[in-house]
Amino acid sequence: MRVRTVCALLACAALAAGQPPVLVIALDGFRHDYARRDGAEALLALEREGASIRAWSPAFPSTTFPNFHSMATGLRPARHGIVAMVFRDRETGRGFSYMRNAAEGFWYGGRPIWEVAEEQGVLSAAYFWPGTEAGVNGRYPSYFKRYDPRAAHEERIGQVLDWFRLPESERPGLAIVYFADVDSMGHAHGPDSPQVNDAVRRVDAAVGEIVRGVRALRAGVNILVVSDHGMSAVDQVIDFTGDADLSGCKAANEAPMTMLYCEEPERVRAELLARERAYTVERRGELAAHLEYEGNARIGDLIVRPKGKSIVYALPPGDAEAAAVPALKGMHGYDPASNPEMLGILIGAGPAFRPGARVEEARTVDLYPLLGKLLGLKLPEEVDGKFSRVRGLLRESGR
Repeated sequence: MRVRTVCALLACAALAAGQPPVLVIALDGFRHDYARRDGAEALLALEREGASIRAWSPAFPSTTFPNFHSMATGLRPARHGIVAMVFRDRETGRGFSYMRNAAEGFWYGGRPIWEVAEEQGVLSAAYFWPGTEAGVNGRYPSYFKRYDPRAAHEERIGQVLDWFRLPESERPGLAIVYFADVDSMGHAHGPDSPQVNDAVRRVDAAVGEIVRGVRALRAGVNILVVSDHGMSAVDQVIDFTGDADLSGCKAANEAPMTMLYCEEPERVRAELLARERAYTVERRGELAAHLEYEGNARIGDLIVRPKGKSIVYALPPGDAEAAAVPALKGMHGYDPASNPEMLGILIGAGPAFRPGARVEEARTVDLYPLLGKLLGLKLPEEVDGKFSRVRGLLRESGR
């Protein structure tokens, strides 16, 4: 799908002409160790050629929509509003679910990179980056696809190459393509399964094909391969419905945590804590400071988190929206500071990147200022992402 941009195509092209194009390849659930473990040749070759982050850390919760929108806006989830995959909005009384209403722009805060790019003369194109089809702030990329999990790799690759074949005045300066295979297989079969090994190799082959094809069409493209989080094997599923009287509560079952919105949160908390089960029960605003998960009314009154690599959920009486979590074999969403399996990847290759550079640690929010630098954009100042954490990836450190 294509939408009208805020400036005429020729004017946009003139503004963007000084910057090489940027291609972002997003790999959902691609854990930091998968490429080496499974011999992902294309990814390893890009890493050898270019630069990478040793510890690419997701924001909390380390789940897909919160982190993809953190990468898009440079804001942590408590600031951009996508505080989980499932949550409630107190002002409207409505519930958000990534499976039900994720294409509504109402839920998303911040100024996504495609919005800022378009305003400053850089056309953008996205194949399934979460949020691009939602019309955040009433704005879309010039070219985008509505999410369809049935879209084959060949379709995605072909569309990216077609974007790079466009005449210069219509060609995107920022192109994004997304693959979910590794995450899906990790949930269904666990991160150490042969199904994940196969998914890693399939996605790696797609990366190799895209990179070769784009470079053949456009010399000097800067390429970023990035993931949103890693994956852990699930040790147990905990249904805590019967551990307290949950009357008057609504549950947002995220799987790696449950947020409870209750009429009597203190009573419910006391009853749950009395059971001494394998989970913690924290009040809104009382999570550890390093999680930076406070200050947003969409966060539940109570946050129930497992003590291990477990799934938790509850089904309060009368809560028609609450859903049980299936017995998945792999999960993410846990605190990356205590679970390094949550770490993902960031690899950069192209003329802007310093060959062989290895930056020790950066965060998903830092993709925003990195893209801003690569595209020559002026970004909003009040963001959580810091260019200082990714500066070492580039040949010219700049600001």
